[in-house]
Amino acid sequence: MTLILLIAIPIVAGLLGWWLGRRNGAWPRRLALAGMAAQFVLACTLLVRGHGAGLWLAEVSAPWVPQLGIGFHLAADGISVLLVLLTAFLGVLSVACSWSEIKERVGFFHLNLMLVLAGVTGVFLAVDLFLFYFFWELMLVPMYFLINIWGHERRHYAAVKFFIFTQLGGLLMLLAILGLYFVHGRSTASASPSWSSCRPCRSTRGCRTRTRRRRPPAAWCWPGCC
Repeated sequence: MTLILLIAIPIVAGLLGWWLGRRNGAWPRRLALAGMAAQFVLACTLLVRGHGAGLWLAEVSAPWVPQLGIGFHLAADGISVLLVLLTAFLGVLSVACSWSEIKERVGFFHLNLMLVLAGVTGVFLAVDLFLFYFFWELMLVPMYFLINIWGHERRHYAAVKFFIFTQLGGLLMLLAILGLYFVHGRSTASASPSWSSCRPCRSTRGCRTRTRRRRPPAAWCWPGCC
């Protein structure tokens, strides 16, 4: 539930700020700042509470497209939580720095900013590759609007160039994910690779002993495991 809140809080704050911004331009700023502060505190709580809890500090797993083996799988370890903390901290700074700079379409600006930050948070927490790609694409579209509407000189050119380059990179990543789909699905009957299926076991010693008999493919060989 904590991982879902880390992603949902910026989205809800952005949507509420966009709706209330039609009445008062101060509401989007306040809600965005409160949302990122709440995300920062929640990530700190997760880091402190989940220290030494096991393989993951927190984990959420539910079927998404069961016919293809795709699941809504979020998990957080120490590195990902630190990255989420950094995202929330930069989000607070972004809202504070734009407090007096953004004077037009304030609600729409903070909606796009919150969607970008929610997408970045989802990228850091996603374990399922298809879910990772979903969050990756989620943060690109609002970033295009941020550049195109509130950028400086040649912002339209910069926004189009940014969108084309990121979409080309996303296309290559999608092709790589589809390639893993055909390779991974045949051996495990699951379309989307996950940590548990890629890593043979948790302990390094047991993994090395196991790989002497049957070495996994190089694509699924994790550092310290092969």
